[in-house]
Amino acid sequence: MPPSLLAAPHTASSSSAMPKRRRWTREQLLRNIQILADLAAPLPPTLPHSPPPSRPASPAPGFKRKFDSSADPDAVKRPRTTQPATGYHHQQQSQQMPPQQSHQSHYQPQPPVEAPSIPSRKPVPTPHLTSRAEPCEDGEVREEPCPTVSVVSVLPTMDIPIRRPKRGKTGLRHHDALHDKYHNAGRLLKYSGDARFWSTYPSSHKEYRPLLDPPHPSSPYHKHGGLMSRLELLDALICFTYSIWNRDVVRRSCNKETWHTIEAFLGWTKQKWKDEDSGTTDAEKAFLGLIWMIEAFIQGRKMRYTLVAHLDEDVGAMHESMKRKIQIAADTAIDPLTGVNAALTHGKLAPPMLPSPNSANSTPVNRDGSTPDVTAQRTASTTTTHPVTRPSQYKGIVPAGLLSEQLKQGPQPIPAHIMNAMAAVTETINPILMQHVRDLAGGYQAAAFCLTSSQTLLNLPLVRRCFPKTWSRMMYTTLLPTEEHEPDFEDEEGELFWPDQCITGEGLGWVCLMGKAMLREFGKAYGYKGLEGVVPKPKPEEQLANGGGGPPPPLPPAFLQSQSQARPPQHLSGPSPAHVPSSSSLGQRPAVVSNAPR
Repeated sequence: MPPSLLAAPHTASSSSAMPKRRRWTREQLLRNIQILADLAAPLPPTLPHSPPPSRPASPAPGFKRKFDSSADPDAVKRPRTTQPATGYHHQQQSQQMPPQQSHQSHYQPQPPVEAPSIPSRKPVPTPHLTSRAEPCEDGEVREEPCPTVSVVSVLPTMDIPIRRPKRGKTGLRHHDALHDKYHNAGRLLKYSGDARFWSTYPSSHKEYRPLLDPPHPSSPYHKHGGLMSRLELLDALICFTYSIWNRDVVRRSCNKETWHTIEAFLGWTKQKWKDEDSGTTDAEKAFLGLIWMIEAFIQGRKMRYTLVAHLDEDVGAMHESMKRKIQIAADTAIDPLTGVNAALTHGKLAPPMLPSPNSANSTPVNRDGSTPDVTAQRTASTTTTHPVTRPSQYKGIVPAGLLSEQLKQGPQPIPAHIMNAMAAVTETINPILMQHVRDLAGGYQAAAFCLTSSQTLLNLPLVRRCFPKTWSRMMYTTLLPTEEHEPDFEDEEGELFWPDQCITGEGLGWVCLMGKAMLREFGKAYGYKGLEGVVPKPKPEEQLANGGGGPPPPLPPAFLQSQSQARPPQHLSGPSPAHVPSSSSLGQRPAVVSNAPR
């Protein structure tokens, strides 16, 4: 035994200031030393703080249901889904122990508490759950946690377009500059597409024209020469269409003569994509549908402005003139002695005949003292005041819109000779109006056919599958259908809009913007460079020095003058058709070329 412990009682009793303490026996000291030897190391002071109670305002939960004293209440409850913190678990254990054991539990670590016996099973991976930390009371059913689904994992990756600042109202000078810019770009692309097309023939072919500066064999322009030529021709068509549309949209008009200059080149480009239709991908077929859509919207624009500028007013005036002539013919054919004129034109029966002078002094029906016939008087007054009418069901050969209301709603059917006289009325039509009517009918049929051909090759599901970036730019847009002038033609990240119906006469700008975006997205996989990769136009002296390479030379001036007299003049500065025969021979490769813009 250490001497310090044995001398402790003697030191305490010798002091007069300290109170007298009880002397420990040897057995008590040995027993206390044995207790101290069994203690483990104390808990470290760095343990986390105990969490606050989940429901501090609520009173201590009481039992709502009486349980059997022998039954273990912990076996009824379901196990926790999450393990509680160590400090909180230790605090709960110390509160439930008796007071004599609480002091020892502060120093002695508690053994791990075993959960109630539950049949073991393999852990199942569960999604991220948001569990509640509130303890459930006895008798209550714990609320099932709701799985938290991540939005990022469900929604596909979307390529949201960039929202550019809006231009607002644009002026005449802005659109004329765009017209000149893209008209010149179309000429360069058109020449390059034609020259590259002629170079794809075998060297032994009579229409073979080698390029002055052919691309390197490893270049994509050499590997995919045919595809590149068709892409350049389509790019030129889009530029020409966009340039003419810019000149029309700012003036709110439609110059049909200018649109006529693009028809031959449109047919030429369409035929090149038709020849390669078999065995191509859906993306390449979509470009053929794009050409059909461009043609349909051109026809729709011409129809709309033809109707507004000419037919609406001229046909309305002709309709009123025809209506007046029919009324005059009906009045002339009616015999005034029969009284049919009053019945047909005024919609009333002939008035009742007045009594004759001789019958004025005759004996009345009702004598003095007799009861008057009230029923007869009511019948006579009703017949005179309200004539009997029937619902009119006009079924004549003359359109009901050309007849007056009196003729259509008359109580009597129109006699046959009057109907024949009205049907024989004619109206003179001038040649200009006749041509407008013919153009409207033909344009409607052409637009319907082009749209039918386009929608089978180019539609939103196909654009979503083959051109996902262009589809996102159209679907996640904030632009309106009337804001065709807002996007930049060269922008690859801005907003677009899916073209609406061509019957409105608008939407051609959206078609060009969509086509340019599709062309850029598709061409990146093949290394298509647009204007940067075109075949440059050689100077006349270089073309003669190299043996006439490139497209065939233009025709003699005398032949061109005779051809220009046979077709409408080309106004403004639309693209002239090159290498294009008549529409009846588009399926054949031409051997000669008209004067293309050089």
